Amino acid sequence: MASALKRKRGAVEVSETPKRAKSIKTSTNDPLQKLSSINAGWEAAFNPPTKTKELAKTNGTNAHKSESKIRSPSSEALDFEDMSEQDQWTQQQAYIRSNLQTPKSKIWALSESIGGRMINVDPVFSMDEKYFIVASRTALHVYATTNSLLVRSIKPKINGDKLDTRIITYCLSPTQSNIIWVACSDGAIYSIDWTSGAGADQWWGISSTGCVHMTVASMESVGRRRDVVFTTEMRKDGRWRVTANELAQPDSTIQTVARTIYTSQNQISFLKTAKEGTVIVGSAGNKIVLGRLKSTEYDTVDRIKYEFRVFESTDSISSVDIKVSERPGINDVKKSMKRTPVVDLVVGDVRGAIFVHNDLLANLIRSQDGSLPPGISLAPRKLHWHRQAVHTVKWSLDGNYIISGGTETVLVLWQLDTGKQQFLPHMSATIQNVVVSPSGSSYGVQLADNSAMILSTAELTPMTNIAGIQANVLSSGETIESTVLRLRDESWKPPLIQRIPAAINPASPSQLLLAVGQTQEINPYDPLVLSSPFLQTYDLGSGHNISRQALTRSNVTNVNATPSTHRLSEPRVTQMVLSHDGNWLATVDEWVPPERDIVFLSHQKKDLEAHRQSRREVFLKFWQWSHENNTWELVSRINKPHTQEQNSSYAGRILDLAADPESPRFSTIGEDGVVSIWSTKARKRDGVVVRGKDGKAFRNWYCQHAISLGKSELLVESENVSATAVTGCVAFSEDGSVLAAACSIHGGLLQLLDPDSGFVRQSHAGLFEGHIAKMAFIGQDLIMLSDQLLVFDLVSNETRLKTSLSSNIQRLSDVQKREMMHLSVDHQSRTFALALPVRNSEETYEKPLICRESELFIFHQDEAEPQLHEISSAITALLPAADSEGFVVLDTAAEVRVVHKKGSQIITTLAQSTEALHLEHEATESVGELLRLVEDENNEEMDDHEPPTPDLTVDGDDEDDENDTPVVSQQALTEIFDIGPSFALPPLEEMFYQVAGLFSSKPLAQKMS
Repeated sequence: MASALKRKRGAVEVSETPKRAKSIKTSTNDPLQKLSSINAGWEAAFNPPTKTKELAKTNGTNAHKSESKIRSPSSEALDFEDMSEQDQWTQQQAYIRSNLQTPKSKIWALSESIGGRMINVDPVFSMDEKYFIVASRTALHVYATTNSLLVRSIKPKINGDKLDTRIITYCLSPTQSNIIWVACSDGAIYSIDWTSGAGADQWWGISSTGCVHMTVASMESVGRRRDVVFTTEMRKDGRWRVTANELAQPDSTIQTVARTIYTSQNQISFLKTAKEGTVIVGSAGNKIVLGRLKSTEYDTVDRIKYEFRVFESTDSISSVDIKVSERPGINDVKKSMKRTPVVDLVVGDVRGAIFVHNDLLANLIRSQDGSLPPGISLAPRKLHWHRQAVHTVKWSLDGNYIISGGTETVLVLWQLDTGKQQFLPHMSATIQNVVVSPSGSSYGVQLADNSAMILSTAELTPMTNIAGIQANVLSSGETIESTVLRLRDESWKPPLIQRIPAAINPASPSQLLLAVGQTQEINPYDPLVLSSPFLQTYDLGSGHNISRQALTRSNVTNVNATPSTHRLSEPRVTQMVLSHDGNWLATVDEWVPPERDIVFLSHQKKDLEAHRQSRREVFLKFWQWSHENNTWELVSRINKPHTQEQNSSYAGRILDLAADPESPRFSTIGEDGVVSIWSTKARKRDGVVVRGKDGKAFRNWYCQHAISLGKSELLVESENVSATAVTGCVAFSEDGSVLAAACSIHGGLLQLLDPDSGFVRQSHAGLFEGHIAKMAFIGQDLIMLSDQLLVFDLVSNETRLKTSLSSNIQRLSDVQKREMMHLSVDHQSRTFALALPVRNSEETYEKPLICRESELFIFHQDEAEPQLHEISSAITALLPAADSEGFVVLDTAAEVRVVHKKGSQIITTLAQSTEALHLEHEATESVGELLRLVEDENNEEMDDHEPPTPDLTVDGDDEDDENDTPVVSQQALTEIFDIGPSFALPPLEEMFYQVAGLFSSKPLAQKMS
């Protein structure tokens, strides 16, 4: 047994980095004119100062081999007017610059991840049903069923030698209810105490080829009971096997032994035991494997023996469940059959059919020996309602119902006696797994949108809701549905990992907004173009889901397929930006009809792709936050904000969307090469301003300016320019006075616009190579990302940094660059982050995305060398942290990490379990002690002060000695104080009035005359 111990590192002392001083300005008799007026401001902003700064150029004519940093005027945010007033560097400033030699590894740190994708495995109830256990790729998460709070997160010490090692399944021990068995893809098995986390650093290695599935049975023989772990793994010869393992602790006198009990040519993807391991069932392709224990007389597991029977189904099996009961005592049953339990099996296949096999094991035995009674057939009972694969099927606790779910987002309850069905429709996503609680009083349902809930069996109402980050994740391989030949949806060619539109709310910096969809798994072999019609709001501070609402039309219903059984395609949100104050949200959604919908036009010899693009739908939507309803309300929808070409009438794609950091204003650039500036105005009806209940005027959005880019005389190769832009970018300066725009129509031409007047003020040619991918401002510097990384000083018109990207990245297609290259700017720390896709040695043509990773860089505005260089899972979103210095990173595991300066407070600090926050062991007074304390205080007051004699009332009560002090029960105080952890309690004022209401006497009646 291998074990590993975690080493705790001591506190790292971080030396304080001296702040960079502002340049010393010399007084002048003629101060420069401020940028209040339009013309003077633009001339002052873009004319280089008379006293220029000496800049060291990298990859330029003035570059030096020993020069590693770029000297710059200032590291602080400065307006353009301030930049034109600065003088040269003084010797004092140069001395400060020379002492900024803080090691790069001590500046930034990557926080622990939060969130994560729930693996597609049945969740687990605790035996007392107080806790609900789910797992992500690298951790177990224990939730309380009473309040849906995360109680504990347990991360096993996963061996990092193999790439993509992850948790594949977990089972609660039937012998010890506090132990949970965990299996990893590298063949490691863990026995973890989920109540404390003990055992997470020790494991058994059962197979060098990895593990596919696992189940656990509590078996007794020779007077000893133990947990037997059944695993399925691949053999070295390419076949598959089922192994029974008895895994002993290091200090135990029992040895760790194993025995192979079954081998198969096909992968065994499902395994389950019943009746203390005497019956075992598995599935391999379209075959059901049913085994029975031969004898319980064995001392160790390596002597255990099973006999198996195999029968085939018509299609591949997607889900199985087993129910075993004692055979009733019937006189005409053979003695050998009386020891055979009644095994009822329910099977779901990939085409939506459910088969119910009653007493299957006994019927198989009797059919083989010829003793099957007449009238009894091995043909199962067939139930068919699902149109596609049955993802999960389970027996109810009493065996009278079958619960099933699939892609229809409908939970179906089948009553076997009457044949009736009961439906719970409109679930939020595909139903992946259903489990029945130990008492049968509730169902645990796991959905494909990374959420889970607990439903009461009586009313089918949710009692517990758990929702994680619903971003796209990279799946580990093909699903069982891929065995069915169906017309596939549109896929990315060449393959890529789709970018996720995301934003941090400036009004609430802990809120992460994501554009998500119903289908979130990325197939690494043939990635589909995934729709994203929903907006998820996730709280990074607490690690909880806040809300989810639709941004486009969605089809989460039981009729989400066409008459030809094809899935209805939904629009995809491609751009999403928040205004500077967080009150406005701008989104762009696109929809293109699938190819199968226009195949009928092929006989007309038309260009089907051109015809398909002509039917494209593009909408620019503006949403306003409603404080009354706590949701985003649609205010304006712009149809066809851009066209495919300037003289075209077809809707064109929006290549980029940017928000003004100083005012409620947005800018877009389309593939027609036009930059549009969108602003608001008061809504009027018959010349009268329309106002709401609060008296505020309603607002509408309109196009304030539409500027066509391009000056042909500035282009280097104007003859190679296409009429439709493939890529384009827009970016506002920090003060909102400059709008930079560039697109691939005009080669390397950069246009600097005045957003107030809509005029082009300056143009720069040849600043970027290839197609522009991203663009952003830091102070006076403009950062451009194409086939090279360029930092351009707009004040001095000089290139401060120019670095070509690797040839592997340059060979990517334009769509791959647009989706997988990320650029983000943090104005507080004057840094920018860059995420680039990389390939490792294990990536092949057959598996183009299975090993995709991202390389993360962080550059300071004034330095040529990165301050941080990390390689992580493929990054799908990169955002600046709104309330602190740093960045928020989202990857293909649906995990969020924060890049922060060491020693600084990060936003995800409190996004932990209640155990990590020490909320489970708070030293608080019990309710009984609080009750006694209140009674003692009341007694002291009665002794010190004689209460006044009340006047007579008309209630007719003559018992003068009756005590009017109310008696407050302990249960009443418990309902006020013991409702959850401290951060979930109601306001203190509300609790005070609740307690005061319990201990206050009823008011006396008025004295009657």
